[in-house]
Amino acid sequence: MTNYGIYPAFDLMYDTTGNLVDPAPQTELTTWLTSPAGNSTTDLIFISHGWNNDISEARQLYSDFFAAVASVQKSQNVASDRKFAIAAIFWPSKRFADADLIPGGAASLSPSIQAQLNAQLDQLKVILAADPAAAAKIEHARDQIPKLEVSQSAQDDFVFALVSALPAPRNDIDEGLDEAMTALKSGTVPGHTVLGRLSVPDFPAFPLPSESGGHALGLGGVLSGITSAASRLANYFTYYTMKDRSGIVGRTGVQQTIIGVQSVAPTLRIHLIGHSFGGRLVTAAANALVKPRSIATMLLLEAAYSHNGLAKNWDDLGNDGAFRSVPSTPKIEGITLITHSVHDTAVGIAYPLASRILGQVASALAIGGPEDKFGGMGRNGAQHTPEAFDSVLLNVGLAYDPSPLPGGKTIRNINGDGPSPKPTILSHGDVAKPEIAWAWLSSL
Repeated sequence: MTNYGIYPAFDLMYDTTGNLVDPAPQTELTTWLTSPAGNSTTDLIFISHGWNNDISEARQLYSDFFAAVASVQKSQNVASDRKFAIAAIFWPSKRFADADLIPGGAASLSPSIQAQLNAQLDQLKVILAADPAAAAKIEHARDQIPKLEVSQSAQDDFVFALVSALPAPRNDIDEGLDEAMTALKSGTVPGHTVLGRLSVPDFPAFPLPSESGGHALGLGGVLSGITSAASRLANYFTYYTMKDRSGIVGRTGVQQTIIGVQSVAPTLRIHLIGHSFGGRLVTAAANALVKPRSIATMLLLEAAYSHNGLAKNWDDLGNDGAFRSVPSTPKIEGITLITHSVHDTAVGIAYPLASRILGQVASALAIGGPEDKFGGMGRNGAQHTPEAFDSVLLNVGLAYDPSPLPGGKTIRNINGDGPSPKPTILSHGDVAKPEIAWAWLSSL
């Protein structure tokens, strides 16, 4: 047992398959909830990090976020009748730095794009360490790097080797990323064609947080070339693998933990909060629950999954999003809050990568945005979702409208674009904000 902010917390660690690394903390949590020390708890918050290098970074996120919650709860005298506790989720994830996603960002600062690509392959080896065959395939791809700029055969081998090292799409299909992976797995498009599509420097531009006039970061510094394209593809593979893993952990281990807690404390309100791929993790957990209204609220902090993930009839074929049952059943008793921002370049770039792979590039103004088929939740909020309505991030103390919610609306898309002096989400990781804590506490 530890504390995040001022709230008692239990660290729950899961492996890549969703099993608890050590069942003891979960037992300690359920025992505590029925003890004199814990049975006065009214609300238990499950929170999940996204991509991180280590446990300490996840703990820092939790500490920062709940410090903001505690500060706002006290200063605004809000939810004063609630007694919170925290179930802190830890799962095996690897850093996928914002700058690495931006062509011309980390790539332009690297002494060698080949060195960056080699480092990305090292990371993939660690991520796929559970599959012994994957290491040999990744090394074969590495052998092609010196020849990528001059040899279509090397380009084909590079793409094929990496694609064959990755699992096929499974369960909770992502409406953008999995479609691209399915196409790659089919082998119908040669590797050199894929890299050619990714080599063209026309990725979306992003506004500068400090500018109020809608100006954008220029694309003139974006790197072109096949090796840069291979680096973007490696980023996509890392994103895809973390997406897959977070869904597995959510719908298996975390879902079972929630059920276990509910069995010993049936009147306890349970809330889900997830950042980045943690947003996908907690959504997958809610989606896997059978009982309607099992969860009190859900807060998605720059979530890393398709903006059509909760959608109804989002395409011309009448398809629903992978997590459609979350709002349609519904699984959430109260409101779902989804923060999003144009400044979330991590999510904003990853989905256009998928469209590039498929050769389905939107117009320059639409790339990665709400009108693009390939867009992310952290960039745009929930799209094609009849339960969703649009709102903006407010300063602490300002009331959110409408209140009560309009009929049938249970999902609030919270736009954090700013600009200053409005509250602004400055990056994918800028989520431990008092304004976000206020939005969530207000929703209770």
